[in-house]
Amino acid sequence: MKLLFVNACARKDSRTLELCRYFLKEYQQCHSDVEIEEINICEEKELLPMNEQRLILRNDIIQKKDWNHAMMKYALQWNQAEKILIGAPYWDWSFPSVLKIYVENIMISELNFVFRENRSVGLCKGQKMLYVTTAGGNAEQNMGYDYMKRVLLELGEYQSQYVHADNLDVYGIDIDAIMKKAKSELHEMVKDW
Repeated sequence: MKLLFVNACARKDSRTLELCRYFLKEYQQCHSDVEIEEINICEEKELLPMNEQRLILRNDIIQKKDWNHAMMKYALQWNQAEKILIGAPYWDWSFPSVLKIYVENIMISELNFVFRENRSVGLCKGQKMLYVTTAGGNAEQNMGYDYMKRVLLELGEYQSQYVHADNLDVYGIDIDAIMKKAKSELHEMVKDW
């Protein structure tokens, strides 16, 4: 089984990354057959936003169905992963902008979805997506998670879950207790996820 970890954490000491690393360690201990592939999208030099030139190239690649082209790297990784872990800090009501650029690069028609009878049909192998975030304030309503749930509808039949640790920058809050609670929630998921 292949698990793709989409790491959208810009900081090495990110609390979101801490939760993701915790989950991956626990998951690997419980599921020895898992192959974990991590992509740190904040450091990917080839991950670029779409402009006119790149759109023309992308359309040409799609027409030729050249899925081995370097530009299809991210879309192909997503297509082949059975489970997806997204670690994205809560920034500006959603997520870091690099995650939107990543989505632009995985939304490839004929590879990850097709249009049939005026609707999109997902072609990805994925079964589950776990979205993990931390926030200085309250991230109960996270437009980033809502956006990713909508993306999943286009790409396949995924079950999605959301784990968040909130209010971590609020004066006087017990940060350790909040992080421990989030880790406990992740631990409970490991066996059946």
